[in-house]
Amino acid sequence: MNDLFGKRIAILGTGLAGIAAARGLTQRGAAVTLLEKSRGFGGRCASKRWEGHVIDHGAQYFTMRDERFREAAVAACGEALWRLEMPVRDENGRALPDSGRWIHREGNSRLAREMAKGLEIRTECQIEDARSQLADFDHVVSTAPWPQTARLFGIDHAFDYIPCLAVVLAYHGDWIGRTRETYAFSSPSTVLAWTACENHKPGRIAPGFTVLVAHLGEAFSREHLEKPPAEYPALVRSMVEERWEIPADAFAGAFGHRWRLARVDAPITVPALPPRLHFVGDALRRSRVEDAWLAGHLFAQNTSFES
Repeated sequence: MNDLFGKRIAILGTGLAGIAAARGLTQRGAAVTLLEKSRGFGGRCASKRWEGHVIDHGAQYFTMRDERFREAAVAACGEALWRLEMPVRDENGRALPDSGRWIHREGNSRLAREMAKGLEIRTECQIEDARSQLADFDHVVSTAPWPQTARLFGIDHAFDYIPCLAVVLAYHGDWIGRTRETYAFSSPSTVLAWTACENHKPGRIAPGFTVLVAHLGEAFSREHLEKPPAEYPALVRSMVEERWEIPADAFAGAFGHRWRLARVDAPITVPALPPRLHFVGDALRRSRVEDAWLAGHLFAQNTSFES
């Protein structure tokens, strides 16, 4: 199908929504350019090399419940997709249901990189006004979070996103505390909304260390959002050590990260947009990796792009 042949389309953002939209629109014959403001890409599929470790400090894992996403992920990544086998527990230690928690063995940012192969991507591309700076394109699609998209499109329409502070803590010793039998603890209504042991991702953690990732709850994240990320670990370190029964004297190092626009509480309704401007992203569904890809995929399939 080449119904978009000759159309020049710019997509802002190289998370999975943008990548899926670009892939689908390219298959329809459009000339698609992905524009990314930073050096890397992948959105919240974020991995960081730190002190000899590879840490997923964004999306901790992804599901593959939808067969369309599963087929695309397997086609791009093959045997590099690994399933996490150990349980996620609630704060009382009970194992939570598991429909399949998956990772990319080299870091979850690699999922986006593999799925983006062959697409035209321009990184370190700063856009302030999409309508004027991208006037040479027939259509502009933003996959940035809605508050950023509204600013880029010159629209006055607010929508509140939920922030999330992330903390990574490293300790001397292999599988210390309660880490061997549990992948993560999930307690969304508390300060430690999520804590997980990265050692369950083979080959990611340097020998002789245990590394934990904490995603902090909404109220706590809002309260401390404007503090420097370097201060986040000290705020919660003792709580993490208590939950995982880790001795404080094993501490080796830490860093913090601010996800200012981490997720939405419910899918958003976007107002009518000016001609040739479009919005797509996980906020139209739910803020999960799989939902981001599906949003972009369905957008590419179903949008007519009338001039």
